[in-house]
Amino acid sequence: MLRVMIVGAGAIAPSHIEGFLSFPDRVSIQVIANPTVSKAKTLIEKYSLKADAVGSFEEGLDRVDIVSICSPPSTHRDIAVQALRAGKHVLLEKPMAMSVQQCDEILEAAREGHALLSVVSQIRFIDSIARTCDLIRSGNYGKLLFSQINTFWYRGQSYFDLYWRGLWNVEGGGCTLNHAVHHIDLLLWLTGMPAELTGFLSNLNHQNSEEEDISLSVLRYKDGSMAQINTSLIHHGEVQKLDFQMEKAGISIPFDVRCSKVRSNGFPMDDEDMLREMTAHFESFKPLEHEHHTGQIQNFLDAIEEGVPLKVSGIDGRNAIELISGIYKSAFTKKTVTFPLEKDDPYTHFPSRVEEAPRFHKKTRSVKAFDDTTITSFKGKF
Repeated sequence: MLRVMIVGAGAIAPSHIEGFLSFPDRVSIQVIANPTVSKAKTLIEKYSLKADAVGSFEEGLDRVDIVSICSPPSTHRDIAVQALRAGKHVLLEKPMAMSVQQCDEILEAAREGHALLSVVSQIRFIDSIARTCDLIRSGNYGKLLFSQINTFWYRGQSYFDLYWRGLWNVEGGGCTLNHAVHHIDLLLWLTGMPAELTGFLSNLNHQNSEEEDISLSVLRYKDGSMAQINTSLIHHGEVQKLDFQMEKAGISIPFDVRCSKVRSNGFPMDDEDMLREMTAHFESFKPLEHEHHTGQIQNFLDAIEEGVPLKVSGIDGRNAIELISGIYKSAFTKKTVTFPLEKDDPYTHFPSRVEEAPRFHKKTRSVKAFDDTTITSFKGKF
C-alpha cells in the first residue's frame, strides 16, 4: 500500500484526493499539509479520511511514499526538490515551476532521489482527446500542416483578489502560464517544440492584476508547418477548441472531422469516404478506463508499481514552461524568439523572467482565501 501526502488544500486538491480514493487497494492518503491547518482538516472531514492535518509538508515527508503537490506555483520547485531528493515519488500540478531553470532543478532532484516525477496534464486523459491525438499521430491523413489552439476562459474581477494571483513576482504570469499550459502541453505532445515564435500580450479587463488576461502567439516549425495559440480570460462561455489541419483532412477537439477533395477547378467538395474512414478510426480505439486526474493517477501508480512508462513526464512539463517562457520573451522584447532558449538566457530564470514584464495594472485588493471553492472543470467540455 502506497502512502500519499497531499500538499495544499486549495481548489485543485479535491481532484487529487478523489483520484487517489479511486484506488483504495493501492494507496492510502495519510497526510494533508497546508499552512492554514483548518483547511486541511476540512478536506479530511469532507472525504472521511484517516489522515493527519499538518501545517508544513516537512512534517509528513517521512511518513509517505508519494507527494501530490497542489500548492501555488511559486512553491512547486522547493517542495518538489525536497520530496524527490528524499526518494518520494511526486505528482506535480501545473505549471511545473516558475522557470526553465527551476524545472531543471526538479528534474535533477528526481535523478538524485531515483524517484518518479509526473507533471499534471489531465487533459491528455480525456477519452475523446486521447483518441483524436492517436488519430493525428497515426500519419494516415498526411502531414500536420497547421494547428490552432483556442483556450478561452472567463474570470471575473474578483478572481485576482486571491493574494498570490495577479502579481508577476508571485504567480509568474497570467493566462499564458496558468490557463493555456494544458493546451500548450497537448500541442507539444503532437508537434514537439517549434523553431520560432512571435507573441503578444495585453490586459483588457482585469484591473486588479499586473499580468496578462489575453495572449496570442504564432509558431513556426522546422518542417515549415505552423501553429497558433490564443488564450484569454475574457471569453464568455469558455469555449475550448483545438483545430488540426492535415493534408487529407481536418480534425478538431471537441471531436469534429472535415474532409475535402478537390474539384477540377480547385474548389472543394466533401469527401464522404474519408469522413467515414476517420470516424471509424476514431471509434476503434479502446476507451480509457479512467479519465482526468484519476486517469493520470492510475498511470502514475502503474509506473511506480509496474514500471510502465509515464504518459506525462517531467520533461513534458519542462517543455511547456520553455515554450511559455518564449512567449513572454517575445511579447516583452517585441521580437521573434528562436528555440531552444539558451541556458543563460534571463528568460529561463526566475524572477529575471518577469523583470521586464509590463505591469498592466496595480493590484489593490487581496484576500487570503475564497469561501466558494467551485472552479471550472474540463469535464463535459470535450
